[in-house]
This record gives sequence, C-alpha cells and structure tokens, in this order.
Amino acid sequence: MSSQSQRGADSPRRSNPTGNSPSLRFTDWSTVGERTFTPDDLTEVVGSFVMDQDADTLWTRITLLSPAEPWPWSYGILGFKTSNGYELGSVKAYPEVESEVFRLGVGRPPSERSGLLTFEPRSFNLAWIRNGYPLTLKFECASGVTGGGSGDPVVVNSFVRSTDGSGLQLVQVDFS
Repeated sequence: MSSQSQRGADSPRRSNPTGNSPSLRFTDWSTVGERTFTPDDLTEVVGSFVMDQDADTLWTRITLLSPAEPWPWSYGILGFKTSNGYELGSVKAYPEVESEVFRLGVGRPPSERSGLLTFEPRSFNLAWIRNGYPLTLKFECASGVTGGGSGDPVVVNSFVRSTDGSGLQLVQVDFS
C-alpha cells in the first residue's frame, strides 16, 4: 500500500482546489543525519533516503550546528546518489545557522527511489576545519513532485507548505 493511500483525505499535504482528485505534493521533513566533517573528508555519505513514489524532486534542509565568528564557511556540493549516479544532479549548498533549503531535481523522477545523500565540504571549508573550526551540519529531506506545466494549475514549479493544502495562486505578468 502506498504512503499516499494511507493518508486521510483531510491531510494538509493534499490539494484539491480545482475539484480534481487530490495529489501528493511533498512529504514532511525526515532527518537523514547530522555530520561533523574532518579535514580528511572528501565526498561523504550523510545517510540514506527513500523518495516517494513518482517523486521527481528532493528538497534538503541543511542547518549549521556549529556557528563560528568570523564566518569562515563556503559552499559544499550536495547530491543524491543512486546506483545510477547523481540522477537528480548536484547543487552548491551553503551552511546557514537558520537553515536553508536546496532543491535537487532535473524534471523527471530518478530510476531508483532509494539512494544516498552526499555532501562534499570542498577544500576551502576543510582548511578552516584544519584550523580548529568544527563544521557540523544537520540534513533533513523531503521528496515530492515539482509541477512542470501540466496537471494541477495551482502549483507550478514551486515548493509550497500550506495548512489547507490550497497552494499558491500564481500570476503571470506580461511586460511587453
């Protein structure tokens, strides 16, 4: 039984503003792992994650748990690796104390739903770690569908969290 069919019809993660059948847009955050990086870390596995059925996007919220002054951190490379490689691409991810969300996706679902969340801290960050600044990050993931122009017209190319599941009404402006 899929996780979608187990949820009730009044779930805030369902959207039914147009009278069509409800559709799952995203799941709640799941903690994938906390990681303290060392000067010897290159591309490191943070933890495993299984995406929802038919999901084409993986959102990762990264929270910096070891703030430092002055601010020494640069970006790292975030990816989701399946046995077929990085099917959702990779992104530059900057650590922030307030957390920041990064999107992995290329517009189509990966051939495998399960994979490993990876983070490459980059040499600039490793030099700061070597100089006594610890880099500890918390990683949380959610998967879902990023609309691409078909289906539900309320949410197109957006990540929306709303209490009533209605999403956003988007306005197109023509400046010509």
